[in-house]
Amino acid sequence: MFEEAMPVKETTLEGMPPAAAPKQRPKKKKKKKDKYANTPKWAKQGNKKARHDARIRLARQWLSTYKGTGKHIVQAYRQQFKVDVTVALNDLDEIGALTPEQLTIKRQAEVIRQEHLRREKEEKELQDFYDRFPNSDDEFFFIAGYTSGGAPYGVTWEQMGLSPWEQPDDLN
Repeated sequence: MFEEAMPVKETTLEGMPPAAAPKQRPKKKKKKKDKYANTPKWAKQGNKKARHDARIRLARQWLSTYKGTGKHIVQAYRQQFKVDVTVALNDLDEIGALTPEQLTIKRQAEVIRQEHLRREKEEKELQDFYDRFPNSDDEFFFIAGYTSGGAPYGVTWEQMGLSPWEQPDDLN
């Protein structure tokens, strides 16, 4: 009899009802992390000389409060001031924390350690190279297989125009 008018639904520009439309939130700007936030004030000085002088001044104070043994002083200094072994040895020598004999022994030990690391790196590189050519030996660049008598056959280094274990230019 009496027809009621249907209410008109509101729609957004996208054609979605207002309740279903996603809310627009303002985007937050990401803060850039300061990679020097944890850097001590003395390490932010302008040049090497200023940083060195500040580090030596603080090292003298640190040495008076150091409670460890003399055996581990270099490692503790390195951790405290974030320097390498040679800088730590030079600084500890400058402030008089090590005797000349201790300094000589620790420097020799560092030279031996560096030489050991260099040798390990060379051995690893050589092993990586050999791993790249698993089917090779001193005579054959590539061993394709073995005869029934056990002799290898394949492409020799000479046929490739290389001396044994020389890398081809296209593999470099």
